[in-house]
Amino acid sequence: MITTKYVRDHIDDIRMSVMKRKSSFPLEELLSLDEKWRMEKTELQELQSKRNSESLKISEMKKKNKDASKQIKMLGELKAQIEEREEELKKKEKRIDELVWSVPNILDKSVPVGQPPEGNKIIRTWGRPVDKVVSHVDVLTKLGLLDMERAAKTAGSRFYFLRGDLVLLEQSLLRYALDFLAQRGYTAILPPFMLKRSYYRGVAPMANFEEALYMAGEPKEAAGRKDIEHVEDELYMIATAEHAIAAMHSGELFSGSQLPIKYAGLSPCFRREAGAHGKDTKGIFRVHQFDKVEQFIFCKEEEQEKYFEELLSNSEQIMQSLGIPYRLVMLCSGDTGHQMTKTIDIEGYFPGQKDYRELGSCSSAGEWQSVRLDMRYDHKGERRYVITLNNTGISAERMLVCIVENYTNPDGTITVPKALVPYMGKTIIK
Repeated sequence: MITTKYVRDHIDDIRMSVMKRKSSFPLEELLSLDEKWRMEKTELQELQSKRNSESLKISEMKKKNKDASKQIKMLGELKAQIEEREEELKKKEKRIDELVWSVPNILDKSVPVGQPPEGNKIIRTWGRPVDKVVSHVDVLTKLGLLDMERAAKTAGSRFYFLRGDLVLLEQSLLRYALDFLAQRGYTAILPPFMLKRSYYRGVAPMANFEEALYMAGEPKEAAGRKDIEHVEDELYMIATAEHAIAAMHSGELFSGSQLPIKYAGLSPCFRREAGAHGKDTKGIFRVHQFDKVEQFIFCKEEEQEKYFEELLSNSEQIMQSLGIPYRLVMLCSGDTGHQMTKTIDIEGYFPGQKDYRELGSCSSAGEWQSVRLDMRYDHKGERRYVITLNNTGISAERMLVCIVENYTNPDGTITVPKALVPYMGKTIIK
């Protein structure tokens, strides 16, 4: 589990990464609190030892019928000091716990230092963007395949009803991604759609991320009912299968021969985030609920670069097979996720926006998740933390937008990408 010792052992790299990120994380506060806590813990132990010895003295005096009233008074004062110190330590422990679980990850040396968007680096592009302007909302509404109004009425903004062939296209995308990854050795996983908070904080920085999550269970402090199992630990709807899969092997020790472990997680994703005000507000580009296939790998430290490239290659092959123009963008230090060592975004071209937008992110969390969830492997008798890697396989709703805008014909019909025809059973959506 993550401790202040881990932070102290990696302090130079952590301090450098906080600086590169221009993060507001209070690292010096954590170090100062830790130093004070350890000093006060020693003082408390000395007081406790003194209390114990004084208690023995009083016991001996009573056995000899000696007056111990002064010693008893002193012992009472000593106990009051101990209780006060214990309370102060608890406050420090709580704050230290909050901070140590939220320490930003150590950035990979390949990450360019800078702030977005200027600091992000385009690695390569593929395909030629189509020269047309198509609104997926207009196309799908005219075809009777998308109903945003009734969804807003029944669930609120940024929800949707998919209809008819759009449902089949969405399911085709998901099954295509699962089959694609299965052929490459990835085991399909359907995870729980909820995750306990105690595990969620091991996979994502809750201080930054919690407000984007939907809570499914009652908070502890509101839990007066004994008949609800989950009140012992708050439950959150998962924002991605990555989080549930990362927590899946918490507390486990792998043999070296078990790694790598490769998963393809299929799940809905639930997120409160809605982007900047007035941006991406139309249609299903940025929504609170969407379906996704997530790639996830547990591997050895020395193999992380190899499998990072494999995850990235999988996404490129999927994009190329669907005929979607795309580019790869290495995120700079100021844009790299709090728990990631590095991230490369896969951005598809959206004719409706005349721009490339994110369709997936290939990331390495390094040891960040495994240290917090205590996941290790045996390396010649030495226990090392596993490396966790993740990447989007298919984010279905956003990919639907991209396909519709790239494949809409002048007559308003939509050509089905060749790779999806066997799943759809048709070549045109009318």
